[in-house]
Amino acid sequence: MSLRNLNEWTIIAKEAFNGSFLVAKALCFLHVTKTYVFTIASLYGPSMLPTFSISGDLALVEKISHRLDKVGSRDIVLVISPVEPRKIVTKRVIGVEGDSVTYVVDPKNSDRTKTIVVPKGHIWVEGDNIYKSKDSRNFGAVSYCLLEGKMFWKAG
Repeated sequence: MSLRNLNEWTIIAKEAFNGSFLVAKALCFLHVTKTYVFTIASLYGPSMLPTFSISGDLALVEKISHRLDKVGSRDIVLVISPVEPRKIVTKRVIGVEGDSVTYVVDPKNSDRTKTIVVPKGHIWVEGDNIYKSKDSRNFGAVSYCLLEGKMFWKAG
């Protein structure tokens, strides 16, 4: 191999390295953005009817508010399910720590209500469709550390 061919290969190798470095930086940026800033979520199922379609809606979810304790009543949040940790569910915040929450225990069969005070470091979440939602009425208050983000924009 001549010196000229060696120089050409060196230039090609440098360009390839610079290009792959740029791709790596872009992938790192996307990872950090999706993990810590915001993400796109596909929301489906009957628990949040009529707010979301049963067949699915897209929403933008920001991941900063819950880290700054800026989640309040009536916000729609994504939460890691306390009963199925591999599943992320969408629910509405009904109460935050210290709030007194009254809820219907079994809406399908009775009007019996129960009142609880949301413990420190927890939130009370419920689906908008109380007849088809598994939420805090079933598994209790949700730890704040299970919050994944707060919805801020719904597409469609």
